[in-house]
Amino acid sequence: MKERIVEKYEDFKTALKRLEEGISIQPDKDIIMDGAIQRFEFVFELSWKLMREYLKYTGLEINNPRTVIKYAYQNGIIEDGDKWLKMLSDRNMTSHLYNQKMAYEIYQNIKLEYVELFRKLLLKFEEIIISEL
Repeated sequence: MKERIVEKYEDFKTALKRLEEGISIQPDKDIIMDGAIQRFEFVFELSWKLMREYLKYTGLEINNPRTVIKYAYQNGIIEDGDKWLKMLSDRNMTSHLYNQKMAYEIYQNIKLEYVELFRKLLLKFEEIIISEL
């Protein structure tokens, strides 16, 4: 179980680095913004599954991202549950419909808010791995 958490952490860390690279490029073409959004989707999936794996390790069996986010907040894994739920909503929108204006707004949210939330989660799991696992 501990190994799975560390493995998911490493995958998340690598994907976050790729997302950071993606948003560092000026989105002068739609394809650049689309690529960054796709990287965001991937990082989000890895983030909630990492939290799910840790919650499972602590005895909580949860299988959907909304509930994982709520329990992660209650258990001090993440600090801002509302922003994470907003991020989940944006992630779901990117999967179900495409609108250029909405895509740009989500891209801005990724750059201005979501990457920082991911960074905080990464730091939290660095602490967890050092102290608990």
